[in-house]
Amino acid sequence: MLEWNRSTSGGEFSPVVLWATGILSGLSLFSNVVLAKDRLTEEDLLTDLPMVVAATRLPQPVTDTPVAITVIDRQMIDASGFLEIPDLLRLVPGFQVGLSWRDHHTVVTYHGQSDGLSRRMQVLIDGRVAVGSLFGIVDWDRLGIVVDDIARIEVVRGPSSVSFGSNAFIGAINIITRGPYDNPGWRMSAATGSRDMGITSVQYSHVGEKFDYRASANYFHTHGFSGVNDEATVRSGRFKGHYQVSAGTALDFQLGHAEGPWGRGGFSLPVDPVGSKDASEKYGNFRLTQSASPGNEWYFQVGMSSVEEDDEFKIGLLSDLLGISPAQVPLVFPGQQDQQLVGSFYNFDTKRLDLEFQQLFILGHGHRAVWGMSYRKDTVDGISNMGKAGRETMETYRISGSAEYRLSPLFLVNLGATYEDNNHHKGDLSYRLGLNMTLIKGHVVRFSIAESRRHPFLGEHMLDLAVRFNDGTVLEQIQQIPQELDSEKLRSYELGYVGSWIDGAFTVDAKLFREELENEAGYVSDPDFPELVSVVNVGSIGYVNGGATEIVGIETGIKWQLNSQTHLWLSYALSEVDQHCQALDFRCAHKNDATPRHTASLLISHDFGRGWQVSVGYYYLDEMAWTLWGGDMESYDRIDMRIARTFNFGGSDLKLELIGQNLGSDYKEFNQRNVFETRTFVRATVQFH
Repeated sequence: MLEWNRSTSGGEFSPVVLWATGILSGLSLFSNVVLAKDRLTEEDLLTDLPMVVAATRLPQPVTDTPVAITVIDRQMIDASGFLEIPDLLRLVPGFQVGLSWRDHHTVVTYHGQSDGLSRRMQVLIDGRVAVGSLFGIVDWDRLGIVVDDIARIEVVRGPSSVSFGSNAFIGAINIITRGPYDNPGWRMSAATGSRDMGITSVQYSHVGEKFDYRASANYFHTHGFSGVNDEATVRSGRFKGHYQVSAGTALDFQLGHAEGPWGRGGFSLPVDPVGSKDASEKYGNFRLTQSASPGNEWYFQVGMSSVEEDDEFKIGLLSDLLGISPAQVPLVFPGQQDQQLVGSFYNFDTKRLDLEFQQLFILGHGHRAVWGMSYRKDTVDGISNMGKAGRETMETYRISGSAEYRLSPLFLVNLGATYEDNNHHKGDLSYRLGLNMTLIKGHVVRFSIAESRRHPFLGEHMLDLAVRFNDGTVLEQIQQIPQELDSEKLRSYELGYVGSWIDGAFTVDAKLFREELENEAGYVSDPDFPELVSVVNVGSIGYVNGGATEIVGIETGIKWQLNSQTHLWLSYALSEVDQHCQALDFRCAHKNDATPRHTASLLISHDFGRGWQVSVGYYYLDEMAWTLWGGDMESYDRIDMRIARTFNFGGSDLKLELIGQNLGSDYKEFNQRNVFETRTFVRATVQFH
């Protein structure tokens, strides 16, 4: 039963209602005009808008997608001056980025509603799943790539379980890296600056008759925030290859390894100590593609990954912890002797096997379809943070399909559904129905309804954080789940518009949306939980289903090429939230909502000629609450600036950049400890031809 209600909007969504009324009125007028015209030709439907695959797994222009999608291209990436990959998501309407909740881990979420484990979004790198097996989080430091490796990012802003399964509950991020043909030869990049930040990357790309490849080695280091134990060092290597077996058959693969120590981010408490832990990840992904003809192909993909986190630490002798003599321990805890307590919150090994088959085909008359099935096995060993020392597995099965049906040159229908099942949870169906209507050339209105399900990860089902005696008896219970969780549910309604003017120089993506989240899993205090001693809190923290949230809002993204030298990118999101929490739910114990009311970004870049380029970025995040480990955060805005000069010598290119981040007053990210001051960096990139 929902016992704790909270709504900052008072149930009035006046800006949203007015916006929707205007859209619907305009739609009615435009429909009459368009239908009175002659039928649009195929040439009329062609635009300069980018092609994407992340929305439905069908290659299509953004005007044909049933859900809003943002493309961060290489030009935006360069202009931003960002050095870390998660920061790029600040450019996307409705996205929030929080650095860091511990061990330099960055939180990336859409419409908030997140703690430090942002596990409701799928992230892929060239088709490889980059979401962790145990908690479903993304370790952005261990992706094996750096910002310079990325060609573009497709960000699906809305439920994507239809395309990528329950991991893509609220959206999907598809990172596409540069191919060998983008910059063949040697390429080197180095950056250094504030907080002892250092990034070095060496790449070599080769283009052959049948075999193309790109090899890279990267080094990353940062001291993180001042006074916070979130220092990180990462050494990584990656090999990406493409082998053309025959005219219609190709093999694409990627191999990678990343390792290094991370600060634990602790508070100097006995159960969450400072110091560092070691972690490593290695992966391999292989995809065989067979193309019978353009638009008719299939592929079979095999992905494997292994993650090890060594986080075992000594808490100290029980007698020292309690401030008593060793002889008194048996009196306080009958049957126990003084002993060395060992903590291991994040001490485990995980392995994943991911098999996927997909077939894409043309049905004729402008109709297309894609279907696929997949099997994934996640294995976790040494899960002491679940109160077990053995092995647990989760096997997930999924079958899905999407179809694009063109009723006429004006109307396009998108249909999609997926069924997913695993050995810890009964099967669930997710679906999406979309209708796109072309008003005039380059102007499309779309409406979609989707229902998405999210299955909890192993760590959510079984998490049991505690300090234990050597025989397993609980001394201090921190977090526990009394039973396996049910799936979360999200129903989404979207009315959107995509428009292009001035031969594609000015484009707008806008949407009105309503999201209804049900059966949300949340952290609930249990003050009556029996425990022997309390070091952190009284009682325990449970993670249980029962919350619900309604979010209504508008989003827009604008791309404007003012002239050949000047580019502008703008994003804005407005959200009105109504949260319903269980009693003693941490999310509603905060002053602020878990979804910010306003999120915005503005990026402007100008080329002055002779190799000089200047760009300025503005980023705003309204007040919000990061659940549990974060807390209430005040609103902030920041200004970044980048000055670049490119030199040509001997057929090679050298680019030097001076980057300033937050050129203003300090602000705080994610929690009160993380003070983001003004930071400056220098970056040099050389491409040998």
